[in-house]
Amino acid sequence: MTANEQNSMEVDQPEVQDSPKAEPYTPGPDAVDLTPQKDGGVLKEIKQAGTGDETPPLGSTVYVHYTGTLTNGTKFDSSRDRGEKFKFTLGKGNVIKAWDLGVATMKRGELSVLYCKSSYAYGENGSPPKIPPNATLVFEVELFDWKLEDLTKTNDGGILRQTLKVGTGYSSPNEEALVEISLVGRHAGKVFDQREVSFNLGEGLEHNIPEGVEQALLKFKKQERSLIKLTPAYGFGSTGNEQLGVPPNADLEYEVELKGFEKAKESWSMDADEKLEQAKLCKEKGTNHFKTGKYALANKQYSKIVNLLEFEKTLKEEKATEREQLMLAAYLNQAMCCLKLNDFTATRDHCQKALELDPKNEKGLFRLGQSMLGLHEPEEAKKHFEAILQFDSNNKAAANQVVICNAKIREQREKDKKLYSSIFNKMAENDRQVSEREGGKWLYGWWDEKAKGVQLDVDLSQVEREKQEAVEMLKAQRKKDNAEFFKRYGGRKPNIVQVNGKPFNANKDDEDEGEQAQTKPDANMESSEPSNNAQGVTEQGDGNAGTDAVGQ
Repeated sequence: MTANEQNSMEVDQPEVQDSPKAEPYTPGPDAVDLTPQKDGGVLKEIKQAGTGDETPPLGSTVYVHYTGTLTNGTKFDSSRDRGEKFKFTLGKGNVIKAWDLGVATMKRGELSVLYCKSSYAYGENGSPPKIPPNATLVFEVELFDWKLEDLTKTNDGGILRQTLKVGTGYSSPNEEALVEISLVGRHAGKVFDQREVSFNLGEGLEHNIPEGVEQALLKFKKQERSLIKLTPAYGFGSTGNEQLGVPPNADLEYEVELKGFEKAKESWSMDADEKLEQAKLCKEKGTNHFKTGKYALANKQYSKIVNLLEFEKTLKEEKATEREQLMLAAYLNQAMCCLKLNDFTATRDHCQKALELDPKNEKGLFRLGQSMLGLHEPEEAKKHFEAILQFDSNNKAAANQVVICNAKIREQREKDKKLYSSIFNKMAENDRQVSEREGGKWLYGWWDEKAKGVQLDVDLSQVEREKQEAVEMLKAQRKKDNAEFFKRYGGRKPNIVQVNGKPFNANKDDEDEGEQAQTKPDANMESSEPSNNAQGVTEQGDGNAGTDAVGQ
């Protein structure tokens, strides 16, 4: 029971002297002393045995009902009276000592009485007005269930910790801290990794240590030993780890002990110049990782640049300009890493940040266009590639992407036509069925009163709604196309650029697209048309925009 819980009772519960009384409790001969010193400070007597052999591990969230009384039987609190189970994190000091000791020994479904002396409860001060000083307390506790400690930032259950041995001290490693650990990795009960290793947090993948273990270590204390359970998203993902023999999409279990660590200098303790120098080092590390194809590691380094400099506004003149350049490079490089990892939503977000700093940045526009293709939005993608052509009409890569966008738009429209055609055919067939069943007499629509009771294979009211929706969508699309045309071109002549030595109308959507779609990119460019799925979007050479990892 927490102090806040006790305080909250004071509003609703009567004073101690007016509280209902139960029979005074005296521990029986079967009561067990749970204290490490065996001083009789916490005695437990089981009233109803639990099931199974498991007890809740330290750090887990437990769910209980309880009733608290003084030794004379006066009740001062009860979760049962409130009609809501009480939950708390076990072994973290969130409740009185007696509870951390007692509940840790209970099984699911167990009902026990905890006899708690004041040194394991509220001490010599008590908790006025309900609990007097130096009070011995009696709690009847029923344990229903528990959940392992979730270490993810979003509480999605991807990283669960079961503490096997409590660590020492109050300090934990921070980002980039040098840690020394021993670990045993298991999948499906089979050991695939067992070793001692030292590394800097943030670079675990370099040592075949998954992201989930790194995130967990940020919550470890020195000499702590815990069992870490990872879902595939926090393990080795959809690719697995061939070197360790871990298959794709594997749930993993690691037993990890933190033998020691050395903290890295925190960013808040750095002055502006130190942050600038640290950001340069991160950029260099990120570039090295990118060149070797370690895009996730590279992305981490670039994100550190943003964390270091995003809110640093005290730099002046040349250093302020250098900060802006590093920030722009960080966003662009994060976008490139996420493109390589097929994370198109993150790519879009990073590009938008870069374009806030430099709205005409060709790399930002090009990669934003690529991300929109990956998100199956070719019309939006086309806008960004055309924006590049407005600045640089000779950018062959952007022109080539416009051709690809047109092909994708045409493909989408063909699918829409087939969809609408199917709807209209279904409507016509229903008209025919109604007419035939009425002896060949034509009815004015299938909603005619005479058609009532006719058993059709299709819900006619639904078909009518779909027809109206299809008509409205077609009208809206036509209106949008007209508005886009006048907004984009305003009566100007088509924008003619050169693609592979041939004239190409970059503004032309619907005429001669069959020939454009067949135009091959320049022999010196990397290019492939995206497939329908997100995986099909590949990196395109962006001409003057460049595709190197490091922003210029």
